[in-house]
Amino acid sequence: MGLVRMLPAALAAISLVACGGGQQRDTETATVDSAARVADSAAKAASTGKLRVANVMIGKRLGSENRIAEPTFQFGPEDTVFISMAVQGAPGDGQLAARWLAQGGKVLDSTSQAVSAGAKGNKEFHLSQPKGWKPGTYVILLSLNGDSVESKAFAVRKQ
Repeated sequence: MGLVRMLPAALAAISLVACGGGQQRDTETATVDSAARVADSAAKAASTGKLRVANVMIGKRLGSENRIAEPTFQFGPEDTVFISMAVQGAPGDGQLAARWLAQGGKVLDSTSQAVSAGAKGNKEFHLSQPKGWKPGTYVILLSLNGDSVESKAFAVRKQ
């Protein structure tokens, strides 16, 4: 008789668990849908609006699609310094420029490249010194169509 009395309680517990499981699946589906909407919004934002620079990284080595494969702000005298960035937005083309400054503001190099609106992949600049970098702190200034958009500092250490 004890088993017969427990059967209704067991069935009620199973029903509650089953109902709760449906709510969990609904929550998971809503989370996946929300993530998809965020990804769609990010993709739309990257391809529309004013031309701009995003995801600026500095490092010792480039990987696929001109992305930094070995990010760092510390370099040795013989290293090549790479800076990578995405150009986002839709209207028109632009001019992306990098100025490399030593301590005291002395310009070591200044380069630029044309960028097309909607172009895929990252843009990159790099610089090394034939006689090696002198230890100290350096700055890279990025500009887009003549407007300053980002700066990155890096240090060269003694070896």
